[in-house]
Amino acid sequence: MKKIILSILIIAGVAFSCDDRLEDLNKPRKDATVPSGEALFANGVRGMFDMMVSTNVNENVFRLYAQYWAQTTYPDESQYNMVGRSIPDNFWTNAYRDVLKDLDEARKVIEETWEQTGMSEGVRDNQLSMINICKVYTYSVLVDAFGAVPFTEALNDEILVPKYDNGQAVYDQLIVMLDEAIATLDEDEEGFSGTQDVVYGGDIEKWLKFANSLKLKLAVTIADVNPTKAASMVTEAEPNVFSSNADNASITYLATSPNTNPLWEDLVQSGRADYVIANTVVDKLVDLNDPRLIVYAAGRNFNYPTNKATGAKRDSTITSPAKLMLYYPDQDSIVNTTAPFTVLAKDSLLALQLYKGGEYGTANTYSANSHVGDLFHEPSLEGVILDYAEVQFLLAEAAARGIATEETVETYYENGIVASMEYWGVSESLIEDYLDRPDVDYATATGTWKQKIGIQEWLALYNRGFEGWTTWRRLDFTGFNVPEDLTESDIPRRLIFPIEEATLNPSSWRAAIEMIGGSDDVQTKVFWDVN
Repeated sequence: MKKIILSILIIAGVAFSCDDRLEDLNKPRKDATVPSGEALFANGVRGMFDMMVSTNVNENVFRLYAQYWAQTTYPDESQYNMVGRSIPDNFWTNAYRDVLKDLDEARKVIEETWEQTGMSEGVRDNQLSMINICKVYTYSVLVDAFGAVPFTEALNDEILVPKYDNGQAVYDQLIVMLDEAIATLDEDEEGFSGTQDVVYGGDIEKWLKFANSLKLKLAVTIADVNPTKAASMVTEAEPNVFSSNADNASITYLATSPNTNPLWEDLVQSGRADYVIANTVVDKLVDLNDPRLIVYAAGRNFNYPTNKATGAKRDSTITSPAKLMLYYPDQDSIVNTTAPFTVLAKDSLLALQLYKGGEYGTANTYSANSHVGDLFHEPSLEGVILDYAEVQFLLAEAAARGIATEETVETYYENGIVASMEYWGVSESLIEDYLDRPDVDYATATGTWKQKIGIQEWLALYNRGFEGWTTWRRLDFTGFNVPEDLTESDIPRRLIFPIEEATLNPSSWRAAIEMIGGSDDVQTKVFWDVN
């Protein structure tokens, strides 16, 4: 490259003397630049949310595994075909390449440059702790999905075929990482700036709440395999967990590309009609007269039959399904009833809407079933990975297990329901009516504590498919449907290892299979799934 060597340049009688700015002109313009730690952190966090929020059938099928949604033309994924689209490979790649690698590179850059940039030790430590909290979350998801994953040798550029670590060992190290982050975070110091911290806008107090809420989550997850440790962790975390929906770990998406919610990309931008709400969740919502149904699903406008001679609308009797939820939007009125139910022609001006879930595990006609709710088609719908409702249900679980908590299981159970309904905009009067139902009230609802809490937690996690599926795996509540020609044992308890691992990392892959029990099967349970 030619260097600029002129010390004085005269143009139109004006002299430009040589100064330090000429050095910038001498810099190669096509050389790669090293991203800042802040940019890498923001990108990794965005990838973390996208990975969990997406519903792309090539990458995230968990709204299907949780039986919140059913498919239309191609039901392979709700029939648990993981191989056709290399789903485990893509989920794995998103986690390691798009999330963990960016977060780890952010750590390296910050550790190497903090002094040169004039950063204080307090800010550095806060930034590194925020990075580690996100790494803990992402690794815990990987363990929950696969059972064993590369951890101690992961993200090392010099190790191309990293070994796997068993899930319980990874959890043990994640808990240590999380405790160190909690102990290090300093509310009197700044962290990442408001623009680079896309979760909490630089609010360290909220990061502390996120970290403690995540600690609670890990504690309850391991309660069946290490109850003593779980109890200690719950006691330590509870005073500093989320206290309202304002604390939710969420990200704000925008109305314009490329920063839209991945759901919008899959449901709207794609131009496809691949999903309807599943009968599994619709039937449960209808059974409980749950007002969240009109948010979770879009009602089907009722088509009145007409008199062929006069064209006048006629009364019509609905015979299926057996239980019905009817919604009159103009009156904001919800009616719960059973079939047969006669819809009167004189009420046609009330714009009646019906709710019918698509049959889970089979192909469904898009126009004949209720669609996913309108709210989930909004490009700016926020993405959430951990929320106040889930925290309250986790505390309810802890209390039900006999772990000492500040409130009773009934209180946390009701708090979880209220938090979910408030988040989705349900009115106070409808919430009170719901809590008064004998089949919702904790004291009178049927089943064990796992059934009671599990069902309500699953309903609250409707837009978080991975956690809905994981809640079913942990608590084994009943009510899931079985696709035709399959059995309940075919519902996955884990993702199989990525197919490419058998070719690219065969020795570690074989060792990992032995580590989880000798079979890379969807029914091989992860370490915490012992019941």
